[in-house]
Amino acid sequence: MDLADYETSPNVDPLMKEIDSFGLFKHVAELEAYGMTVVPPETIGASPEFVERLRNAIITTCEKRNNIKIGDFREAKAAPEMTSKNSWLLMEEDEVFVEAATNPQMMALVRWLCGQSATLTGHTWIMKPEGGDGISLHSDQHGIPPGGGHIAHAANASWLCTDYNGEEDGPTVFVPGSHRFGRATLPHETELDSTPFKWVPLIGKAGSLAIWHGGTWHASVPRTNPGLRVTLVQVYMRRHMRPIHLWEDQISDNLMEKFPDLKRVLGVDHMYPFGMEGDEKGRSARMMETGTDPFA
Repeated sequence: MDLADYETSPNVDPLMKEIDSFGLFKHVAELEAYGMTVVPPETIGASPEFVERLRNAIITTCEKRNNIKIGDFREAKAAPEMTSKNSWLLMEEDEVFVEAATNPQMMALVRWLCGQSATLTGHTWIMKPEGGDGISLHSDQHGIPPGGGHIAHAANASWLCTDYNGEEDGPTVFVPGSHRFGRATLPHETELDSTPFKWVPLIGKAGSLAIWHGGTWHASVPRTNPGLRVTLVQVYMRRHMRPIHLWEDQISDNLMEKFPDLKRVLGVDHMYPFGMEGDEKGRSARMMETGTDPFA
């Protein structure tokens, strides 16, 4: 018996069917238990060609925007202050960024965390070279006060464009289960060498998707391997969160028309802001529904 077949929950039922068809129940369980999961390329539907296109698009865009030469990511020694500049608003640079943002398997997990109305609010690259520093523990749900509940207000869905084989690659690290604490880190908890919490490194092949609850504590460690760690970071949020970008001013009509799901993923039909006539376009229903159903 499949409970989804009874069609009693219009927001959960289709999501359960998608998760089943994509073979993602293990990853849903890990998101619930640990606040993070790593989906391998064969499960997330990432071919080697897709990974190469995405990695090349990141490197090419960085070179163009910052007037630098990176070359082969396996040997590159680009300075962190150059590879981290001008790294946001990538959608119009290459259609592979649209494919990364709308991947169906990924969106099933994003919507499990943040509801059917979850929107992509921003994306950026991270390219960490040999010697690149780590960062301290933090969560991604900025602006949510303690007591904000177990519900994910945000989700990070990051494409690994190079292998994360161990700590020498300078990966993200996590405190499993920290999403249940319902708060950000306190000052004495942030440094990896002194925090009282056990943390684990993100391990995965290029083409994997690392996705985590916005309340999950995470950090990164320095990279000691040569070359670059290349990642596309995508931040999805619930409708009530303030978006990083106002996509309506950034995305062309041609791109919206070519990728039918992009308008929904970017949330350009958001309830806010509106003019003196109020919600004149009838956009309130989806956002209002989330007040009664966390899967909406």
